[in-house]
Amino acid sequence: MTYDRYTSIIQELTASLKELEASQSQHPLIQQYINQEISDIKHALQLVEKNRFGLCEMSGEEIPFDLIKMNPTLTSLTEANDWRHYGKIHMDRYS
Repeated sequence: MTYDRYTSIIQELTASLKELEASQSQHPLIQQYINQEISDIKHALQLVEKNRFGLCEMSGEEIPFDLIKMNPTLTSLTEANDWRHYGKIHMDRYS
């Protein structure tokens, strides 16, 4: 797998991490979501370092690139399929 196509995604993740780490919310629930997103991004960047970004953590298969572009913190095909299903529901609802 070539990581060249992931370069802009990885740069975006890095920028998002810096922005989120600088964010603080007075509302505990919002801060919880910020913290979870920080954790997800850090995990994705760890996968980059291990040359495992874009691969299912369970099967090792490649997660479809279009889904990684939309949600770069996906870590499994199961999660990708759930996200794809949600996306279809969301899109049908507004068509």
